[in-house]
Amino acid sequence: MRSMTHAFDSVLFFPFSRFQLRFLTTHDRRIRVLHGSLMRGCCSMHLSSAFSSRHPHVTSTLPQLTSKPFVRSLFSSSSSSLLSFEVVSTEVSSKPSAAMSVWSETADKDSERSLYPISELLPSSAYVHIPFCRRRCFYCDFPIVAVGERTEGTSTHMDARMANYVDLLCREIRVAASANPSRPLKTLFFGGGTPSLLPIPLLLRIIQALDSSFGIAAGAEISIEMDPGTFDVQSLRQTLEGGVTRVSMGVQSFSSELLKACGRAHGLNEVYAAIDAIKGSGLKNWSLDLISSLPRQTLFQWEHSLQEAVAAGPSHISIYDLQIEEGTLFNRWYKAGESPLPSDDVSATFYTTASSILTNAGFEHYEISNYAKQGLQCKHNLVYWNNLPHFAFGLGSTSYVDHKRFARPRKFNLYADFVESFETSGGQIDFPESSLEERILDTVMLSLRLTTGLNLQQFKQQFGTTVAAIVCKALFPFASSGYVAVLNANKQPISAEILLDHSLPLAYTGGASLANLDSEVAAFVHLTDPKGFLLSNEVISSIFSALPSGSSYLISSELLQRYGCKRDILV
Repeated sequence: MRSMTHAFDSVLFFPFSRFQLRFLTTHDRRIRVLHGSLMRGCCSMHLSSAFSSRHPHVTSTLPQLTSKPFVRSLFSSSSSSLLSFEVVSTEVSSKPSAAMSVWSETADKDSERSLYPISELLPSSAYVHIPFCRRRCFYCDFPIVAVGERTEGTSTHMDARMANYVDLLCREIRVAASANPSRPLKTLFFGGGTPSLLPIPLLLRIIQALDSSFGIAAGAEISIEMDPGTFDVQSLRQTLEGGVTRVSMGVQSFSSELLKACGRAHGLNEVYAAIDAIKGSGLKNWSLDLISSLPRQTLFQWEHSLQEAVAAGPSHISIYDLQIEEGTLFNRWYKAGESPLPSDDVSATFYTTASSILTNAGFEHYEISNYAKQGLQCKHNLVYWNNLPHFAFGLGSTSYVDHKRFARPRKFNLYADFVESFETSGGQIDFPESSLEERILDTVMLSLRLTTGLNLQQFKQQFGTTVAAIVCKALFPFASSGYVAVLNANKQPISAEILLDHSLPLAYTGGASLANLDSEVAAFVHLTDPKGFLLSNEVISSIFSALPSGSSYLISSELLQRYGCKRDILV
């Protein structure tokens, strides 16, 4: 959670049931915990005995608080040894709309008051990995379990194995919910693997476990990946009736030859049957996946696949350029950049062709690999690209909670062991927080995948002027060459030269509305489409190399952020 600035004058909690505060002190920089509860506007608190004995001045300044409807004057500004706190767990009361916020006025009386919406830092998205596939595609390195085709002789064994896995999933979900504060889930994504192989009662059991553990918000986006040949109109309707609102279908190609060449379990007839099933179900919000740069793929085949994808009428299309991953059959057979794989120039042509055909067909190119009709972007994937916290459950899945990224084991038996230990520990995972440097790099990399780009003002506020200035300087050559666009607060293009004037792009201090910034202040940068997106790896690598990894200023800034100090120049 985000630490508050120190030397509090007052703290405001909107009504909720229980909370826990974590304190950081100058004396030993160790964590101490304060528990409390707030019900019907009345607050009661107690300090741990260890904290009380070491910090009697804090105990003496802690009054019996009964203010309504919130708590005020929790700590006096004289408590100088108390540098920061953070809310580490909460249980929201019966009115989630009253989700807590914390407001703190810093010791710097000239600074603006800052509003920290703590509820926005709590996860409200979850990914669930369903690992079962009919067989492994030649390019796939995902954690999957190949179960073969469903037959009368294999279905009983297959269903038992899937039910066992769902048992593990539901156990992990329940423990995670008991150990982590959260909000009702706004997005839920079933990925794989091939989730549409899962019997519908088992799918519904997972959804019910998530709803009873976390709650699922009204109007939540619930997506599921489905492959042609694994569903029909009847089973799809049952899936939708169970709560699913969005389907992502892995077609990959509209060429029978290429489907066989990459080891797909379905053929072209099954692709068109699946499209008919989606249309017959009445589902409007669905996505179709294609892969470019497949072995021996021609530009004619690629254009045909794009045109067929548009004609199918999805609301969203994802275009993935083939990556040769270690451990795959393609890695054994082919070498990246060499025939029969397309050259880099041909792959670039595939990319620009997709951008042209899809944008002309009315799709917005909102992320490097993703296109959507207006208002129908994948909300769940936007959680990833905006680097927001999210839960993850299942084999090989990676969660991001409390600034910690944690990947579960990729092998079935090891995942079962993980769930067992997860239950025994009460949901505790001993895993380090992402470092400040990692958060900087994640923010840059993920933001530049989106056409909205990097918000320089937010980036400066989060990581400091020095870091933001380094990023701006690294972007300047690409902005001068047309690979990066520089925009003011009104999203209007401005000169790339602004990036070299540190006083202009980084002038915002948080006190004024972003919309009131000077028209010549750089507020956003984004990669241009398609020219900049094609060069994205080079742009991002240049930024990474410009950041002095491991330097003293990064260490200092991490400490300052950890202990709530507010400074712009971190050296």
